[in-house]
Amino acid sequence: MSGAADLPRRTRTCGHEGASASASPSPHTQFAALLRPTPDGTPPLLLAPMAGFTNSVTRRLAHRYGARLTYTEMVNAAGLIHDSEKTWQLLETLPDEGPVVAHLYGTDPAGFAEAARLIAATGRFCAIDINAGCPVPRITRSGAGARLMRQPRLAGRIVAAIRAACDLPVTVKTRLGPHPREIAVFDFLKAIEEAGATALALHGRFTTQGHAGTVHLPLVAEVRSRARIPIIGNGGISDAASARHFIKETGVAALMIGKAAIGRPWIFRDVAAGLADPDAPAADGRPDLDELRAVLFEHLADEVERLRAIAAKYPLPADALDPEAATVIGFRCHFFRYLGGLKGVSWARSQLSQLRTLEQVRELVDACLAREAAYRARGELLKGSRNADG
Repeated sequence: MSGAADLPRRTRTCGHEGASASASPSPHTQFAALLRPTPDGTPPLLLAPMAGFTNSVTRRLAHRYGARLTYTEMVNAAGLIHDSEKTWQLLETLPDEGPVVAHLYGTDPAGFAEAARLIAATGRFCAIDINAGCPVPRITRSGAGARLMRQPRLAGRIVAAIRAACDLPVTVKTRLGPHPREIAVFDFLKAIEEAGATALALHGRFTTQGHAGTVHLPLVAEVRSRARIPIIGNGGISDAASARHFIKETGVAALMIGKAAIGRPWIFRDVAAGLADPDAPAADGRPDLDELRAVLFEHLADEVERLRAIAAKYPLPADALDPEAATVIGFRCHFFRYLGGLKGVSWARSQLSQLRTLEQVRELVDACLAREAAYRARGELLKGSRNADG
């Protein structure tokens, strides 16, 4: 490992120099404030950690639309202490993106402690979160992710090790258990509480469910009733109605939105509005096309700038694509989230693999949006005709 002298190069982006510890309240006080209800009494909304999605650009968009707190992608604690360039890139931040939690996975308490010291030294993150819920085999086969649920004592040792290593709050993200016949969350909760965890983000599904199927709200409510720390609810939140239902059934302190926020950063604004005024008309589920176009193009341009910053900071392979070409290829996962459900998206999908420049992508997006606008216009004409006939 190259040592603490390299930390600014590793983690501070675009001139960001971190916060002054002496000029602000303690990290625990600040984090507690982030989980307090909004002025209208509704729970705060958080962006869930998602591998391949929640980089600095996505997080900044979520903050802009009302996310109180966001999480990095899943980061290997061992990769940080072995000075992996690729791993450190996942912790790159932007100075104006808002409070960010560093989301780590692994199984070694000592390794977590060393990674926590390195993260705390950057002055950029408001907390450290331990992944104990990822069901992906490449994570679980080493005992990390969702497999950690079956080892509550080890999870407790990890929490305690991080607490001893730095002043940042320690939180954990987990599930109800491996499967419905093995509910592990209650023993797990007790272990991390005793070790000093600050909060628990609970995905209300079992490992065997992945990211689909029933969210077991009665079990989430039981966890919340037993807990001595705040419980953050996660799973199945896709609009204001599902958010209201989750809160009503569980009483959680905050809501964490995951895949429903990808390609729809405005979901935080819409859900917050629906929670503040339950009687307000619900959004019809169709995005405003002008807003969609503006946000998608901004996101695309900011991804190019993010990759340029990384290229200037880290040595890249000689055969690495230039930032624009790399963005066009890497942005495909976001592209279809933004355009999903629109007329013309199937046609656009067939064209995207041929594109190499931002201008080509913009032209394709405009063509797809034009098809959707024409479809909506025809619908309005038919609706007006029916009203006239009636």
